[in-house]
Amino acid sequence: MLINIARGLLCLIVLITAEQALAEATPPAPIIPAESEPTVFFENQVDELLYNMTNAEKAAQLIMVYFSGEEFVSEHQFGGVLVMQNMLKDASKITAELEMLQRNSKAGVFVAIDQEGGVVNRIKRLPGWSKTPSAKVMREWDASKITELTNRIGNQLNEIGINMNLAPVLDPSLDYEGRNTFMEQSRRSFGATGAEIIPDGRAFIKGFNQNGVLTINKHFPGYDVASNSDHDIAVSQAPFSNILDNTSSFSALSKEANGVMMSSILFSDTDDKPAVLSEMMVGWARALYGDGIIITDDLWGVALRSWISPKSSIKNYPDDAFLELIKMALLAGNDMMMITYPEKAVLMKEAIAEWMLTDELVAFRVNESARRILQAKLKHLPQ
Repeated sequence: MLINIARGLLCLIVLITAEQALAEATPPAPIIPAESEPTVFFENQVDELLYNMTNAEKAAQLIMVYFSGEEFVSEHQFGGVLVMQNMLKDASKITAELEMLQRNSKAGVFVAIDQEGGVVNRIKRLPGWSKTPSAKVMREWDASKITELTNRIGNQLNEIGINMNLAPVLDPSLDYEGRNTFMEQSRRSFGATGAEIIPDGRAFIKGFNQNGVLTINKHFPGYDVASNSDHDIAVSQAPFSNILDNTSSFSALSKEANGVMMSSILFSDTDDKPAVLSEMMVGWARALYGDGIIITDDLWGVALRSWISPKSSIKNYPDDAFLELIKMALLAGNDMMMITYPEKAVLMKEAIAEWMLTDELVAFRVNESARRILQAKLKHLPQ
């Protein structure tokens, strides 16, 4: 009974916020099929890019893969790459690789890192950055001091060729019963409430924006449990009212960041799926973020794979179960799907392209997300 009421309220919120977003949005121009006219005219560059892409190239735009070298990524034309701290041992080498990657891309590449600070300090191998303050430290600072720090970090990322930061964390420090969450335990939270989180999150985003580095708020609708959802599916029993409270930070900063990352937590009061696979939760994020990019966390994570296929061996995980997970994430409404296993990124691209031939809903979703991604790239990346 309660879950049905919560679902009803959530659907109402999504509908209202979606209507508001649609009222502000410019409807995309239709893509003219090649066979309808001998000469095709395009209203904008995005239309032209989409028209000239194969299904496989469109599918590749939706994939953010662990950066395993320029040649591999260029060959498959993946839409995004994830840079980790071990890759920054030789800054000049990776800078050169990323420059080559952008030159060889038809549409540009999102080069992402998750530089939060504290225990999530991906730039620690760069001179002068062996330690960076955590959100728990920064929440005691004035906003201007936070922005000054993130401005310097943003400048450093920009010099290397990193154009997206998968941060800030907007998750609460306390759960609905007042206990410390995993984000608080790991010193990654700016506070317990929106009133505490929003000013610091805004200051954090501002410094990166000043350097042309895109930011992604995370983990929607709020990571409010004590366990690490990378290892096992974490279940939150928070009532809908608390979930709604936790989204206030995501709502307030939706126009300042460039997108949002979904949580892998299952919120049992509102749904029977982890948020990243839930049409309701992703739809809620879409209603708030409009044409912002919605990104998954790593889909090769143990927790999500175990949830999809509990009896499967994690070490020898079957491709059919993994592709079931990918299709669920796609149809839920996510734009970019992160994967830290490069070989599986190729499997994803090929499978999605094949699904597009026979599944109209998949084809619609791929075109919708590819358009959104290309729009963001044309707007924010050097052309």
